[in-house]
Amino acid sequence: MRSPSDRPWAWPPPWWQRWALPDLRGDAIAGLVVAVMLVPQSLAYAMLAGLPAHVGLLASVLPLVGYAAFGSSRAVSVGPAAITSLMVAQALSPMALPGSATYQARAWCLALGSAVVLGLMGWRRLGFLSQLLSGPVVQGFTAASALLILVGQAAPLLGWPGLGHTLPEMAQRFMARAHDGAWPTWGDALVGLATLALLFAGGPVVRAWGRLCGWPVGRVEVLVRLWPLVGLVVSTLLADVLLTRYDADVHLVGAVPLVGDAGWLAVPPATELSRVDLPGLVMPVLLISLVSFVSSMSVAQTFAARQGERVDADRELLGLSAANLGSTVLGGMPVAGGLSRSVVNEAAGARSPLSGLISAVVLVGLLAGLMPALAHLPKAALAAVIMAAVSGLLTLQPLREAWRTDATEAGAFVGTALGVLVVGFESGILIGMAWSMAAMIWRHSQPHVAEVGRLRGTAHFRNVQRHDAERLPHAILLRVDDSLDFTNAQRVEQALCALIRARPAVRDVVLLMSAVNHVDHTAGQALLAFDAAQRAQGRALYLAEIKGPVMDRLQHAGIAAHFEGRVFRSAQDVWHRLDQGGVSDGYVI
Repeated sequence: MRSPSDRPWAWPPPWWQRWALPDLRGDAIAGLVVAVMLVPQSLAYAMLAGLPAHVGLLASVLPLVGYAAFGSSRAVSVGPAAITSLMVAQALSPMALPGSATYQARAWCLALGSAVVLGLMGWRRLGFLSQLLSGPVVQGFTAASALLILVGQAAPLLGWPGLGHTLPEMAQRFMARAHDGAWPTWGDALVGLATLALLFAGGPVVRAWGRLCGWPVGRVEVLVRLWPLVGLVVSTLLADVLLTRYDADVHLVGAVPLVGDAGWLAVPPATELSRVDLPGLVMPVLLISLVSFVSSMSVAQTFAARQGERVDADRELLGLSAANLGSTVLGGMPVAGGLSRSVVNEAAGARSPLSGLISAVVLVGLLAGLMPALAHLPKAALAAVIMAAVSGLLTLQPLREAWRTDATEAGAFVGTALGVLVVGFESGILIGMAWSMAAMIWRHSQPHVAEVGRLRGTAHFRNVQRHDAERLPHAILLRVDDSLDFTNAQRVEQALCALIRARPAVRDVVLLMSAVNHVDHTAGQALLAFDAAQRAQGRALYLAEIKGPVMDRLQHAGIAAHFEGRVFRSAQDVWHRLDQGGVSDGYVI
């Protein structure tokens, strides 16, 4: 029976029990810094999702509170994220006009659906499902999404309408605009390119200045992450000059209300909710939930490894569920743990999720003052912020590493990336998962089998192809380095038959099962059939080094009784029996 502390929904969370008053200073500083950083990021990611900019800011408040109530990582900062925002845009753009009330209602349903799915997964302790997406699949999805974001944000950066959400769609619309002679608006282009240049120059300049001043590396990195706020301020001033003095065409965010028809709540009107195609949102909800969980767990595990801590996957599910539930109350878009925010959170000295609560309080204080200022914010500047934020995600280094390890892993990366780029995120993820599962089944169906012999003067047995090991002239010892089931039983039988054909004088066949963790019904029946065939040809089949749980299964299935007297504890036992005719103690668990 599990203790109450084993329950992922137990409250207060474990971090609260470890928190001490000296941690308050680090949490307070980190909370203030992350709140400032959230301003440009949340505004930009809301625009990427096809939602009004202020939705991102509102969706950054309560998710921090929800995660602090159930999450387990002290460094993870939850809010709007680049990848999930792109997934929202891809899922909803075919259904409704971005920015419309119908579109916002569907985005709200995605957030609520994610909260429900993640909550159910946490309640049923399904944190292990994060392993459904292998590393190459996640990396390929991330790299392809980053490329789509970079290419897609070139449109608002230059003052164009959106180009779409897949490379073929973007190429088609770009060629259509080029054919029509549409040129970028020079005001938007100037603001966007100037902001982009300022953002990319900010990192090297701040780091160089920090080295001259002798600042700690952590402080320098925090300032680098806060630099986008400087870019937004400068771009707003530049846009104001271009509009007032040169009458340039610069698209601004425009005035947004702090309080809507439902007050502070993000709940859409019933008339809009009634138009939502709920069955059409099931797959996007599932995939957004899975991707947000996997990406958040990756961030949490990265920081936990640095501190020698442990991340509870089930608590993370509940923390993300509470965060998305908070977004449905105030905001209305799916949220996840963000890498850049979490880096800043840790570098600023966060000691616990209390830093998120402090960030939420600071954001509430900033809301009233920031909302009027949003009207003067250039959309091209927000596009530049997005491009700068995701540029680091576009890397092929994981592909090169996967290729050096296993070509099939590299195939999962490429298949996922191409699916995302050409068709969309749903197809890309499903292609990657299908490729990974097929590769796993294929590898399992081709188990490594080796004829082994005894190292001279020892009781150790090794592959005769790799070591100078002695063999018995009338016996074959074959080691199977995988579980036995319907996918590979025939392969193992073929390997045994090939060895027997090569050595006609053999009268004893030994199957070493030290690496076998499972034997299914098909494999068990194949063992019986192979044994019968060998008996008919005057040979005996022996089993050795069977693990306890496997032996239990063989006994329950009646297979062990069939091999009574021919099951041995070790390779040395069976060697002694076959070589010298000694008496073995038989099988012992």
